[in-house]
Amino acid sequence: MRWIPPTGPEGFWMGSPAAERAAIQDTAVRDWANKTEHAPRREHVLTGFWLADTPCTQAFWRAVADVDPSHFSTGPDAPQRPVDSVSWDVVMDQFIARLAARPGWGEGDVVCLPSELEWEYAARVGTRTAYGWGDTWDDSKANAGNRIGSTTPVKRYPPNLWGLYDMHGNVWEWCEDAWRERWDAPEARPDDVLRMVRGGSWFDPPGFARAAFRLGERRGGASRFLGFRIALRSPSGPEAR
Repeated sequence: MRWIPPTGPEGFWMGSPAAERAAIQDTAVRDWANKTEHAPRREHVLTGFWLADTPCTQAFWRAVADVDPSHFSTGPDAPQRPVDSVSWDVVMDQFIARLAARPGWGEGDVVCLPSELEWEYAARVGTRTAYGWGDTWDDSKANAGNRIGSTTPVKRYPPNLWGLYDMHGNVWEWCEDAWRERWDAPEARPDDVLRMVRGGSWFDPPGFARAAFRLGERRGGASRFLGFRIALRSPSGPEAR
């Protein structure tokens, strides 16, 4: 787990500039981005939190939930690949609830999924570019675009400046929030059938893996593109761990 500090009064820049969206080559991806993303605006994360440094691996999943549903579950490196083919409901019921029920958590600690706001804040680490390393996709830094044809073991690619791996590509990551089409439209009603996913996957075009890209998936749906990483909301900061 990595400690993600609060933003402080200066906040962080969430969203994407029009030039970033205009640079997306795939017309359908560009149209979707223009429909669901907003211009950069300052948002605030008022409370620090802990975030897993990788997506949940198959080894971690098996240790908590026993049966591994992953499509990419064979081969010697499978335990270190992200678990995939897990729905939001299954993650909450069969993994997070079981993990939270185990002894050893600190008083007041809550294991959960990150919110959409927390996820983008952690992916950006203060950057305002499309990806943590810049505005141009780099195959040496993440797994997207179906060039490999599968997930890859976590920690294969460099982490961001907060020590978080695979924030771009490998598997989509479930967030706790219900989907809403626009973050900057408070009147937009959340859709409880859909949940936010972030980060893109091994299969999708790199434009999907941008820090600002937003997508909703059916909470009961599962596919070889979907995984997650856990968060921990705790009254204790990094000095206590």
